[in-house]
Amino acid sequence: GRHHRVLGGVLLLWLVLGFCWILFDLLCAPSDVTRWCCVTYDIILGILGTAATLSAAKDFKRVHEKVQNVASGTLEPEATVTYSEMIEHSFYQILNLLQVVYLHSVGENLLLRFVLLLLVTSPWLVRHWFPVHSFSDNYKKNDPWTLISILYRVKKYQYVFYKHALLHGLNIAVALSGEEIATTLN
Repeated sequence: GRHHRVLGGVLLLWLVLGFCWILFDLLCAPSDVTRWCCVTYDIILGILGTAATLSAAKDFKRVHEKVQNVASGTLEPEATVTYSEMIEHSFYQILNLLQVVYLHSVGENLLLRFVLLLLVTSPWLVRHWFPVHSFSDNYKKNDPWTLISILYRVKKYQYVFYKHALLHGLNIAVALSGEEIATTLN
């Protein structure tokens, strides 16, 4: 687990650096942070998040491939994240990284915004290349009224809301009104 510990430590330090940067900016010396500083920070954060996830999958593969949890996820008290869940999580880390690049790339050109919209939503076309764990499997095969089953149901609806309303909704809204956003940023 050495690679994962190192990458996790670097990721934690990067998050602390970002927090200190924001805190210093708010409390001490407001500055004109360049847009490229923010872009660079966000992209490095996305790369570190993806790398930490993939390093966990690599470092713990041998042990975690054999894990047999009652349900996918970690809501069960004795649950351990499985190898396939780590790989599934890497899809979302990559998605976050692409989202950052998309949101920072918004320009005034409508055609370019729609091309970028297609690019940022295209990873969903290869979602089946990654393991998929169904939330509903977690609450349908057991008593549906236990606390764990209810929490898995809540988690499912959070995910559906995130994917369809927040993620795709934000992407479409940015593509449609990106000219306003671009002129505000410049």
